[in-house]
Amino acid sequence: MPLVVQSVAKAHRHRSVAATGWPVTRWLRRLRPDPLRRLHIGGAPSTPGRTSVPAATAVQRSQVDTAIREVGARAAQETPEPWAAAVRHAARSHLGELGDEIDMAVARTSLGASRRPRWWQAVGALQWLVFAVLVAGAAWLLALFAVASLMLPAPPTPKVGEVPWPTVLLVGSAVVGVAVALVSRLAAWLGGRRRARRVARALRASIDAVARRLVLAPVSEELDRYRRFLALITIVRSR
Repeated sequence: MPLVVQSVAKAHRHRSVAATGWPVTRWLRRLRPDPLRRLHIGGAPSTPGRTSVPAATAVQRSQVDTAIREVGARAAQETPEPWAAAVRHAARSHLGELGDEIDMAVARTSLGASRRPRWWQAVGALQWLVFAVLVAGAAWLLALFAVASLMLPAPPTPKVGEVPWPTVLLVGSAVVGVAVALVSRLAAWLGGRRRARRVARALRASIDAVARRLVLAPVSEELDRYRRFLALITIVRSR
């Protein structure tokens, strides 16, 4: 789960920068692999298929096995043998399926990764507008340079104080574009943290459902059998 949650945060930041970054360098972000797509997760809840999350290590499998054995042992504390053995066996009866079922539960869990915040589109449009102003300023300066190189009469150039407007457009738009990109990165980092927290809750619920179905439910069924057996014994003895 930590790997998936971290990938969700990284994917959110990756996609945010690709959507709101400075247009001159934005395409570089798209060349990097998307953290979630590499794991084949993040679709709708009904999306079938498996993830590419790395398989559990031997240590992790041992930890899961130990935890399940402990669940069975605790549940069997109040039951005599051979019922206690049956309860312990019930806890581990689906151990071989657990890894695959958890993987599929993660694949089915909606991570909200496909949802794009509205501000991405607005900031992306603003960045293109700022870039257009930069291009206009650069073109204006190039035109003035060409006129001076050809020794033609220089056209009147408006100024802001002592600074020509073409320079203001070029430098100002570059500064604004970089500033917007930096603020967007900060917002993307915060948004990634929020989305990661939501995903952690969703994944925990999905994994909890698998554990209840494959571990706790068989234990409960075996304990129910034991209680029914005791009830029948009581009825027989009372006759």
